[in-house]
Amino acid sequence: MLFWVARGKSNAEIAAILGIKPATVGKHLERIYPKLGVENRTAAISLDSED
Repeated sequence: MLFWVARGKSNAEIAAILGIKPATVGKHLERIYPKLGVENRTAAISLDSED
């Protein structure tokens, strides 16, 4: 999912790609952010671009 987030896709666009609901994408991201030590999409993208 972070692959698509890093490429600027919205939750709705990611949901369409994966065949799930946008709310499901949002929930997955909410659970991923704490594991990455970030609070939002922008911080996750910044973290991804540091690698």
